[in-house]
Parts: sequence; C-alpha cells; structure tokens
Amino acid sequence: MFSKKNKNTDAEGVLKNILNQPDLNVFAVRGRKCEVIFANAAAKARLGSDYDMENGCELSFAKNYQKLCDYCPSGRKSGKKTGAYFEIKDKSERTYIANCNTVDWFDGEPAVVFFTRDITKEKEVNKKLYSLAYLDQLTGIPNRRKLQDDFAALEELIRDGMLSGVAALFDLDHFKAVNDTYGHNAGDMILRRLAEHLSANPAFGGKLYRLGGDEFVLLFSDAPDKFGTGEKMLEHYTGLISMALCSYTLPNIEISCTLSIGVSAFPKHGSNLSEILRKADIAMYNAKTKGRNRICVFEDQYDVAQKFKDLFVNLQPVLYASRETFGYELVDRGDDNSSDGEDNTINLSGVNRTVDALGLEDIKNDLRFFISYSSQLLNPTVSKTLPRDKFIVQINLPEIITKNDAGIYLNLRKSGYKLTLVGLTENNALKEVLTLADFCKFNNEKTKTPAQKKIIQENPKIRFIATDIDTPEEYLMAKNAGFSLYQGYFFSHSKPEVYEEKRKTKDISPMKVNYLQLLKHSSTTGYMNFSEISSIISSDVALTYKLLRILNSAAVGLRNVSSVSMAVAYLGEENLKQWIAVLALRGIAEDQPMELVRMSLIRARFGEMLAPNFYIKQDPKKVFMVGLLSLLHVAFEMSKAEFLEEMPVSDEIRESLLTKDGVYSALLQFYEDYEYANWDDVSAFTESNRLNSQLVNDSYISATKWYNDLISEA
Repeated sequence: MFSKKNKNTDAEGVLKNILNQPDLNVFAVRGRKCEVIFANAAAKARLGSDYDMENGCELSFAKNYQKLCDYCPSGRKSGKKTGAYFEIKDKSERTYIANCNTVDWFDGEPAVVFFTRDITKEKEVNKKLYSLAYLDQLTGIPNRRKLQDDFAALEELIRDGMLSGVAALFDLDHFKAVNDTYGHNAGDMILRRLAEHLSANPAFGGKLYRLGGDEFVLLFSDAPDKFGTGEKMLEHYTGLISMALCSYTLPNIEISCTLSIGVSAFPKHGSNLSEILRKADIAMYNAKTKGRNRICVFEDQYDVAQKFKDLFVNLQPVLYASRETFGYELVDRGDDNSSDGEDNTINLSGVNRTVDALGLEDIKNDLRFFISYSSQLLNPTVSKTLPRDKFIVQINLPEIITKNDAGIYLNLRKSGYKLTLVGLTENNALKEVLTLADFCKFNNEKTKTPAQKKIIQENPKIRFIATDIDTPEEYLMAKNAGFSLYQGYFFSHSKPEVYEEKRKTKDISPMKVNYLQLLKHSSTTGYMNFSEISSIISSDVALTYKLLRILNSAAVGLRNVSSVSMAVAYLGEENLKQWIAVLALRGIAEDQPMELVRMSLIRARFGEMLAPNFYIKQDPKKVFMVGLLSLLHVAFEMSKAEFLEEMPVSDEIRESLLTKDGVYSALLQFYEDYEYANWDDVSAFTESNRLNSQLVNDSYISATKWYNDLISEA
C-alpha cells in the first residue's frame, strides 16, 4: 500500500506536469506581500531577466502585466470575481487571455493562481477574418453580410414592439457615366470618397453599409416612444439623412455624382430586412424619377403595382401543338402599359435575378426563355454575356412604327438576338419590320381571327404564338388559324376531340394500373400496407429502377439505397407516401404534356413549404397531396369527380378539389393566381394568411429547384 505522503507527492507531480504546459503561463501568489510560490517554465521564460521569486509578484509579474493587480483578489481593488476570464496586455503591448482562482495549495494553505496565454496572433488572425467576412474591401466599411447579421440581432426586438427605425438605401446618380468615361479606377475613388465623407460624420458612425456596386445603406434604430409618433421619427431621420446629399466628384472630372435616397421604416413597412430594403429600393427609384439628388420616403401606393411584380418570379410555358414545351416567358402582367417599346415580360435585372434564383443556366436542354426588351441588351458587356441560344428578346410594337423603333429592332438582330414582336396588328405589320422577326404575338383586341390568319399565311418563316389559350376550344381555334406555338393553360384540360371516346373505350395500360395502385396506397389516411407496396414495385423492373433512381437523386438526398425494403426503412411512412406519389405522377402522366407534371409537382412542393407558415397552420403532407392531385384527373382523361371515386383521399381533400368551400380550396385558387401572375389576388391571399412575401417567393424558387433536380435525376 502507498503511504499518504507518497500519494500527495504523486498528485503534486501530476498537477505540476499539467501546470507546466509550454503555451500556458502559470504562477501562484500568496499573502499580503504577494510572495511568488510557484511559476512554471513558460512563465519564467516570459519574464526573462525580470523574473526573481525573491522580489515577489509586484516587482515581477505585476510589473510585466498591465493592471494585473486589478484582477487579483488580494490586490488594491477588492470585489473582483475569481474564475472569470479577462484580457490584459504586457508591457510590450501583447495581448493575453487570463483568469485567476483562489485555491488551497499543496501545503493546504490558500494561494491565488494565475493562468495567462498569449493570444496576440489569434486576435490578428481573427481581425483579418472579420475584415474579409464583414468589411467591404474597397471602402473599408461594413458589407451586406454585416448588415444582415446586425439586423438579425434586432429582429426579435422589432417583432416585440421594442424597437423601430429606418433604412435609407441610396446609390450614386450618373455613376455609370463616370465608369464609362473615366474608367473603373475613377469610379472606385469616388466610392471611397463617399464612404470616407459619410463615415466622418458622427451621425452616421456605425450606421453605414455597402451592399455592392454603388449601392449603400444607412440603418438607424431607436426605442419606439423616443419620437412620440412614426411621422416624427421619419421627419427626424430624413433630416439627419439629408446631410448625405452632396455632390461627389474628383479633380479633372467633369461629371459629378449626387445621391438618390429611398427611405423605409420598420416595423411600419416590414419587420425583415429583405422587405424593408425592397421598399426602400422602390422609394429610391421614385426619387430618381423625380429628378435625382433627393430623398423619398416609401408610401404604400408605390407598392400596389410593384410589390409582387418586383419580387416574385413567374414562368409561363410556351408550347408546341403537341403540347410539348418550347420554352417559358418570364412574366410580369402589370397593368401599366409601357410606351417605350419595353413590354410586360420581366426586365433584364429581373432576368439576372431569375437566372440566379432558378439556376436556368444549369438546365441542360433546348428550352428558350422570353425576356423583355431593355436598352441594356445593346450594352457590349451584356451583349457578350447573355446566351443567345437561351434568351429571346420580346418587344412591344407601337401602333405607328418610327424609324427609331425600326433601328432598335435592327440593332438587336445585328447583335445576334432572336426577336419576338408583340402587339401585331394590321396597321403595324410592316414587311420591313416582319423580316426582322423570328416570333410574333398579335394584339387580340385589335386584330380579329381572319386578319390574323391572313398575316400568318403571308409570313411562313415566322413562328406565331397564340396567347391566352386556356381552354381546349381556344387551342383548336388557334391551331386552325395557323399558329405554331401556344401560350396558356389549355394543356391542363383533356383534349375535347378525343375526351368522350377515350373515356368509353381506352383501357388503362398495365403500367398505369401499377402507378394507380401505388397512388391509392400513398393517398390513404389509414395504415400503409408496405407488403403490398413492395409487391407492386417488385413485380415491375422498370418501376423498381425508377423508384430507386429517385430515392438516390439529389432532390431526395439519400445515397446507396439498393432495395425497396431499404428505401422503406429509410423514409418511413409519411415520406414514403410523398415520394411514391411523385413517382406515380411521373408514370401516370408519361404520355401527357410535361407541363402537367411540372405544374402538379411544383404546386405540391410549393404548398408543402408554405403550410407551416399560415396563420392557421396546415398539414404539409395533406397540402402536398392536394397540389399533386389537383391536375391528375387530366392524365386519366376523367372529370375530377370520376377520378376521386378511385382515390381513398380524406373528405377535406375531396371537398377542396371538387368545390370552392373546402379547407384547401383557397390554396388551389392561389396556385392558379400565381401561375397566371394575378398579383393583386396573390397579394390578398398572402395578407389574409399572414404570409411574408419574401417567404412566398423563396418557397416558389425552392419548389422549382426541387422539381428541376427531381426531373433531371428521374
């Protein structure tokens, strides 16, 4: 047996080994005279010639570390908590993280033990990382990410009504002219001068951020009762922000840059950053239209026509007569009719946003995207980067075409763009203009069917697109008139000329029978019979392959799933319902337009993502099924009632699909409004369900990406 003395000696040896770590300075002090009773090798080396145990702490460690005594419980300042970490510097200004504790030393008597570690290099590295992550490298002021983080720290206080404030978004008027005329170095110098000037103003200290390019934000917040009313708060801050209204230029540069500033308030105009900045952006462009070099505060009437047009992405299909997809129009169906040749499809900035959001550049197919004319399209930089094989420029025809108009069309063709001329009538259907067109759309109100048919026959090299074709009857009329492409939702109906005959005579193919059986199992509200599901899948090699392919796809995220039983084990009942439903839809609609599949799957996923965010929360799985089944009767060429007789869906789903009074009927109408870009109705639905518009947009984008991933893998 070891003696007690030997045990204490062993323990002391172990502790001294721990205390003698090379990167940790450890020393112990005792008594009123601050006698140093222990110092490890690292602590002695740190002091060098200043170390002398006989001199005590005051003439050694306290002499080396600034304000060390302030943290010592035996020091001049009492009341300090031991055990807490603090930073101190040594006499060479290096930084240390430190703490101290009062302990019973090895001899049983109390002592104060200090631990210090040099963190100078760590702080330098962290400072560099912070600068890279949160500071704009050109101007040195906080960047977009820092703005997002700073605002995120305020969001809870804003929601709880404890904080209010304003965001001022601004950019430099005529900045592009400076870059184009004097080069980007001159532009960069003006940006730095602007940042330096505003940062030097104490009122803007810590409030200024650079979003990118020549866009900046000033963010102010305060207690909501500080100014009494929201109007007085806006008055105060707009007065403060007006100090930024200066003319920014450089020596020997004739162009001066002023500021157009848009202001929005929170929580009045929103409680999340994206909504607040969007409304400030609307106000900023209102300032530009009023002459620049001024401040405009966001007002609700600006938002009526812009809220959804500016934010939401909407793709409407353009189809062949076979109902296969030719491409998509990036739609903006605003009420305002542009008179400068720019139509109501989304503009170039919207194209960039849509491409980034939906990843259109990654879709490996021959689809085309119709975008509106913008003067930016003739900019050499844009002209070089926008892929001609993907995008078709769509431009509104005026009633009387001038030489200037014809010159624009010609320049677009010379730049390599394909053109769609919109609003064609008998009056503006000039031969010299039509020779420049690849596609045309008629003004249906001013050009009747006989006249349209005549123009189509006279121009066989042009593809004419029939618009607003939403029923099978309208499709047949347009086809007979000679149109080659069709825009609308006629594909979501059964073909009228074969509907009755197929219903009576055509049997469901064996493959579709399997899919239908799977769909029935996934739609049931009761227990799923995994044995029957496995039997159905296993009886069909192609079906087994397709299921496993989907489960291993990027859209689902599983990997190395090699059997149906493994898939069931991984997914569980609820997820299995969803993915079997997806597979069944793809199989059932295999001989139907791809748009039918696309619309159904996007509806299902879109609604599933929104469901938990409704004011009255909805079951995401049921919402998914509602979207999935909403158009499936078309694939079977049945009425909804006939189709639902075959499906064991819940009463609330059945009622929603068949009537306008079901739990999900309003959601189904919302899908249609979104697909038709009826933004006023979309706005009413989101507001009544207390949905954030940014959330709606992000959910639609996510649903579209999910669909793209699923289809590309499947």
